[in-house]
Amino acid sequence: MKLSTILLGIFSLSLMALYSCEKDNMEGPDARFFGSIKDSLDGSLVETDLINGSSIDAFEQGFESPVLQRWVIMNTGEFRNNLVFANTYNFKLQNGNFFPYDVNGVEIRKGDNQRDFQVVPYLRLRDVQINYDQATKKITATVKILPGKPGVKLRTVRLYAFSDQYVGEPVKFNIAGGATIQNFTPSKTIEEETVQLSIDATAHANFLISGREYFFRIGALADVSGVGTIRHNYAPIVKIKL
Repeated sequence: MKLSTILLGIFSLSLMALYSCEKDNMEGPDARFFGSIKDSLDGSLVETDLINGSSIDAFEQGFESPVLQRWVIMNTGEFRNNLVFANTYNFKLQNGNFFPYDVNGVEIRKGDNQRDFQVVPYLRLRDVQINYDQATKKITATVKILPGKPGVKLRTVRLYAFSDQYVGEPVKFNIAGGATIQNFTPSKTIEEETVQLSIDATAHANFLISGREYFFRIGALADVSGVGTIRHNYAPIVKIKL
């Protein structure tokens, strides 16, 4: 079974569990809320991990003690919840790879509701190049990393590889060491940092088999004080046939 099928099942079950309730006279969810998490600088999607990645904390208003509803953000930076009750909501965007902030008094109406949240990512990964050299059997990558705000530190940069599109920190081949990862100890305050990474496919032939397609992605972890949870920032995924 493909990992994408398994993850879709987990995601669906999570939504069912979140909104399941005992039989009563209340009508069911009557709204759908969807959109994207976008970089406030250029409008690009702020990608994340599907497993243990960024999420939206939603609080439906009109109750004495609104209950936390945690809505998952997909690895692309998009989100969709088709089981929402039309009402007014307060949102806390505090569990992700961007600087936290609150959005209050959002009215969700019956039917479709689209909204994009503008955020400042901890790190921006730009000018990404991931290539495969058939002669040397090496995957080489270059990325320029910029801080979302002054004073942000860079802790780790890594080139991830996997057989499915959900590649990232929790979903990856166990390829470590060498030029695959670059750690900064102590964490490094950056203005602009260019990092080069590589994977030797020959040395990891048990994972990377010639003739097959794989997904590669560069991720970076920031070091920021006073913001709570810090998750990886990512560049877009690249599919390569070896």
